[in-house]
Amino acid sequence: MVPTEMMPRWISRVLLGLILLLMCGGAPGDVFSSEVVIRSDHQFAFARQFLDRGDYPAAAAEFERFRYFFPDDPRGDEALYLIGFCRLREGRHDEARTLFGRLVNEGADPSLAARAMFMAGESYYEEGRMEEASAVFEEVVRRYPGLEIKNAALYRLGWVDLRRDQWEEASASFEGVSPESPLYGRAGLLAGESLKGPELPWKEPSTAGVLAAVLPGAGHAYVGRWKDGLVALLLNGVFIWAAVEAFDSDQDVLGGILAFLEVGWYSGNIYSAVNAAHKYNRKVRDDFRKGLDERLDLRLFTGGGGAVGLGVSWRF
Repeated sequence: MVPTEMMPRWISRVLLGLILLLMCGGAPGDVFSSEVVIRSDHQFAFARQFLDRGDYPAAAAEFERFRYFFPDDPRGDEALYLIGFCRLREGRHDEARTLFGRLVNEGADPSLAARAMFMAGESYYEEGRMEEASAVFEEVVRRYPGLEIKNAALYRLGWVDLRRDQWEEASASFEGVSPESPLYGRAGLLAGESLKGPELPWKEPSTAGVLAAVLPGAGHAYVGRWKDGLVALLLNGVFIWAAVEAFDSDQDVLGGILAFLEVGWYSGNIYSAVNAAHKYNRKVRDDFRKGLDERLDLRLFTGGGGAVGLGVSWRF
């Protein structure tokens, strides 16, 4: 046997370490192995951190991981709702509706199912699909009359009607909000504001077209677009004058070409005037709605303490 003092120092250290390890009942692999235990509370909180920061793809991935590792956790439906919320904020509306639909159709808690149905309607609203949005919000009102989400649905129905220029219907929807709801005061204000819609300035497109036909440029002037009206008047005037001069000079071919071009400019002047009237009306109403929207529209929000849902901005 080789005396210890004759061994290289590193070999003796390795042997000594192995002897101590065996004396303690361990195995070499135990020194390098460890087990990570993920608790459901920690995983849910970890996902919430991404949600609160607005990192919706990461939050959705972590909530999906939560549902995979903890399929029996009672917060599974809530996690599914939050995944749908993340997809909605990402603009992935079809996917969000699929997830919300699962909660509505698979027996989730009524309060959560009601919120999920509302969010499905919200996804249509964000896409500008007012008919589908209206149908979903009406179903929320019908199916969940005893929950606060009914008032949010009525509030949103009012906005759907505002965006469709259905002023009286919008006012009626806002008036349907319960006095006990936090939305009641804002809804009452919007009910009154909605009735101002029919009084907004309006330019009749047919009138603009007739004026443009009688005198090129007059239709544009009618809707306040004076510069466009002046250009239309001068352009048509020049072509008419040039065509007349060509015919007077027996240049029939040139006169015919100029007359043909003038017909195009003249028709374009009428079409442009009608289109300008439509744009004027749309802008007036969009500006009216925007003024209300910036103060009183519903907002999706995430907040501390697990809050995820709807709120109302309130600015003067």
